Amino acid sequence: MTGSIKHILIHGTRSVFHNVKFVVLMWAINAGSALVLAVPVYNILIDNIGTSLTSDHLAHSFDYMWLLQFRNLYSVQLDQLPLGIYFAVGIYALIQTFFLGGLISVFHSPEKNHTVDFFFGGVRYFLRFVKVMLISLLFFAVAFKVNDYTGEFITWLFKNSENVTADFIIKFIRYILLVFFIGIVTIISDYSKISLAVRDKTQILREIYYTVVFVKNNFNKVFVTFLIVAIIGAFGAVVYNVIGRFIPRTPFYFLILTFILQQMLIIFRLLVRMLFYSTQVSLFKDLSADTIKVDSY
Repeated sequence: MTGSIKHILIHGTRSVFHNVKFVVLMWAINAGSALVLAVPVYNILIDNIGTSLTSDHLAHSFDYMWLLQFRNLYSVQLDQLPLGIYFAVGIYALIQTFFLGGLISVFHSPEKNHTVDFFFGGVRYFLRFVKVMLISLLFFAVAFKVNDYTGEFITWLFKNSENVTADFIIKFIRYILLVFFIGIVTIISDYSKISLAVRDKTQILREIYYTVVFVKNNFNKVFVTFLIVAIIGAFGAVVYNVIGRFIPRTPFYFLILTFILQQMLIIFRLLVRMLFYSTQVSLFKDLSADTIKVDSY
């Protein structure tokens, strides 16, 4: 029997809180990745203003002259930072893909939600999920390129026109279509990974095609469920920004409160990420289940 969206959300929420222990692991990896990226910048700042009165001045107001001098003095080190960031982001994406295999595994089999089952699922589905991720990145790259070319075409089209309203509306529609396309690719990517795990398949392209048909046949439920969870995540970000406006930047110990609030937002986002996949696993299993016909005599 096909469950309602409300039932899927309730069941997905319960699955998340039954496996909330994995949030600690994901948060630790997130914190470690942030630390790796922050340490080089921290060392440069310590070298520049660690024993200078400038640090006290910067704590109260920003000095653009200092920024220009800082960028000039450490131009070599700063030029090397993007490469380190790209490398760290790539490693982080692979780790998150590994964790995703574990999450889908424990959501698929609630009775096997031990840590060893989580890591076993991560190992088992890692290569399959990486292939899906690479295909998704290809579609994202194409979407952004098409969006750029479309923007240039619109600019060329209206370069001799004073119709600002039409220019704005067309560019707004262009961004809406981009966001919609990103959402669709994300949904297909997520359900492709779920299909590979739940159906235990290894043919990537075949499962992507199966997923496209599945999403097309159940678009309303799939999209509405995805949208509801996305709104929950956006609501958390709005609450964080509203509360953050009321936290003073000085004295410095208020930064501790800001840091705690940021970590709460990160944990909330991790929970929302788990909710995405728990609801998607429940919905996929529910809508793709075989229907058994019973003959009445």
